[in-house]
Amino acid sequence: MTSVFAHVIVPVDGSVTADRGVALALELTAGGGSITFCSVVDPTVLCIPEAEVGGLDFGPLLTALDEDAEIFCREAQAKSVAAGVRADVVVLHGQCVGVIEQLAKDNPCDAVVLGTHARTGLDRMVLGSVTEGLLRSIDTPIVVAHQDDEVRTGPVLVAVDDSPAAAAAVSEAIFIAASRGNALALVHVMHPDHPDAAGANPVLERAAREAGERGLAVSLLLRRGDACNELIAAADELESCMIVMGTHGRSLVPRLLLGSVAQAVVERARVPVMTIRRSGRVPRPASVRISKTVAGIHA
Repeated sequence: MTSVFAHVIVPVDGSVTADRGVALALELTAGGGSITFCSVVDPTVLCIPEAEVGGLDFGPLLTALDEDAEIFCREAQAKSVAAGVRADVVVLHGQCVGVIEQLAKDNPCDAVVLGTHARTGLDRMVLGSVTEGLLRSIDTPIVVAHQDDEVRTGPVLVAVDDSPAAAAAVSEAIFIAASRGNALALVHVMHPDHPDAAGANPVLERAAREAGERGLAVSLLLRRGDACNELIAAADELESCMIVMGTHGRSLVPRLLLGSVAQAVVERARVPVMTIRRSGRVPRPASVRISKTVAGIHA
């Protein structure tokens, strides 16, 4: 099996959740890839009003945070060395989302891989989420691992529609499936009121042709209903090992009003999820066998 990614960036903070991201990154870079582990020290979290601390010197605390960040990175690097994957480390300073995004711009990579608790509800809205912030802003593909992800060996599932982001997701999913030796499942979810209840779907057909040209075993699924619910259900039914989907990376207020399928899938899935706003990588040729194509309708 060849490396899925040539180079990824992996934020670490010493948590069990971050460790899940490290483990997934090692899996995806095994066979020739490399990793940059980063840990972020955000001085703004120490901005307590002076009246409450009596002019306390925060220098020693910042030094301690720097030392901890270095330890987190070196521990992850040691795991990488043990797994035979090349890795370097960097400690960043600033607000988490911004400095990780800048690192990805300055050091082009195939993806940012990170673990998440997939928090929901008021705590995320008030406290913010690094994962959510990156999904919203960064152009680099994001791969999210959850602490309780299941280990599955089924197809790579990709959400298909007629958007440019989905087209990039299809190309990336084809490359991942070929690199890992998995089949590919193409899923298109129609609105419940959509008039086309059956028959050939041009969006799926185009994606299937692209996958077939790469020699992949392909299944086609045409579903009807809520997009997030149907994608999660399809992934569970097929025992999919990963979900890949495009996202428009909409800003906070429109997403809160209209909802975000990508964010909802990231929160609810229990397999890794890759989201793509645009792809900067040209997939390498694959040499996998093609088999049957299956079409299905879910009412």
